[in-house]
Parts: sequence; structure tokens; C-alpha cells
Amino acid sequence: MKVSIITVCLNSENIIERTFKSVISQTYSEFEYIVVDGESKDNTVKIVEEYCLKFKDKNISFKWVSEKDKGLYDAMNKGAKMALGEYLIYMNADDEFADKNCLETAVRYMDSKIDVLYGNANIINGNEKERRKSQEINSIKKHLPFIPQSAFIRTVIQKKYLFNLDYKISADFDSFLRMYLDGCIFKQIDYTFSNFYAGGVSWKNSWKTYKEDIRVKHENKILNRCAPFQIVKYIYRYFVYKFKKI
Repeated sequence: MKVSIITVCLNSENIIERTFKSVISQTYSEFEYIVVDGESKDNTVKIVEEYCLKFKDKNISFKWVSEKDKGLYDAMNKGAKMALGEYLIYMNADDEFADKNCLETAVRYMDSKIDVLYGNANIINGNEKERRKSQEINSIKKHLPFIPQSAFIRTVIQKKYLFNLDYKISADFDSFLRMYLDGCIFKQIDYTFSNFYAGGVSWKNSWKTYKEDIRVKHENKILNRCAPFQIVKYIYRYFVYKFKKI
């Protein structure tokens, strides 16, 4: 079973080696690695070139491109279009696999009936580490029940449900929600696949993320904008969650 691992990066010289090291250390080697750089101006491309040789030394396919894009989700779509594996996973700069057995574990559960395989993640915020356990997929109408870096997506499915560039923060939520509403098969397993480092766009702009999530629900016809009680309820849940984190 071939897997495509996709890393999107931009001016990531200080963090991208962590991602590369977690990928190259995987015990399962039947994968291709795709790096989509947004035309970095720092030393990111130099580091990419160095690791390209290291991956090729291990007979692992390494494809990369450095060019301007329209943002994170445009770059992720480019990576998906380049993917040749049966499944793909996004492990963007500053994220990493939780351990060296992640791919090997995931492949054991993959079969032709599963469109998305997902598990748990570790949320790392400074010196704090919190295990975020995934939830059952039927909760996706309320929120995304897993961290995207802990999801393996059947490649043909991801190519069908590419990210909507109208969303700047919640395009991944929209993509997975559309898959679910169209009847794609999700499988949850109790395994921690990724370390997700807090500090990205969605983490820094939690209120904007929340508003965009509401828009995703409305446009996918699971939230009626004319029902103010529903919106107030979601805003209330947001602030309850926010103050718990303070």
C-alpha cells in the first residue's frame, strides 16, 4: 500500500527539519514524499534540496516544487494533484508524526472500503503537551472531530473534494464535511498519529475560525442562518471552550 505524504511550507527554515526527520524515520518505507513550497525567501529551499538527497538515498520518492501560490489550501491542493499513493496525509511544516510507527500502523487498517482513516493527536503548546482524542464522525456536523494531520485520506477522494479557496481557515473542515455528507466512509482508531504545534493561523485566530466554521455549516445546509438561536448556541459554546483554556 503506497502512501503519499504532503508537506506545505513557506519560509520555514527554523521548523521544517523537524517535519522531515519525523517522515524519514518512519519504519514503513512504501511512501512518496511531496513538498510544496510557496517560493520561500529564506533557507527553506536549501534544506529541501538537502533532504531530497537523503530521501533518495533511502530509495524513497521525493517530489518538490517551489512556486507562488494562492495560500495554504492552494498549496495543499497542488500536493494532492501530484500524489500517486492510494492514501495521502498532510504533514505540514512545524507538524510531525507522533512516533516512527505511525505509517506502519495506519497501513494495517487501510482497505478499499475506507475513505478516511483518522486517529488522535498531541497538541503541543510551548512546554505543554495535551493528547487530543478524536471523536466519532457523527459529531462532524458540530465540529471537526479530529486534527487533520491525523487523517489519512484516500487520494481519489481528496482529489474529488479539493479545498475550497474561498475559505482561508476552515477549508479542511469544509472538505471533510462534504465527504461525510456525500456518504464517504470514515474509520476512527485509537492511535495517536501526529504532533500538532499550536501557533498556526487557526490557532491564533480562533474567533475568525469559529465564524468561518459557522459559514461552512450554513453553506453545507446544516446551519440555518435565519435561526438566531442556533448561532447564539454555537457562540456560547465557543466562549465556554475559550475560557476553559485560560
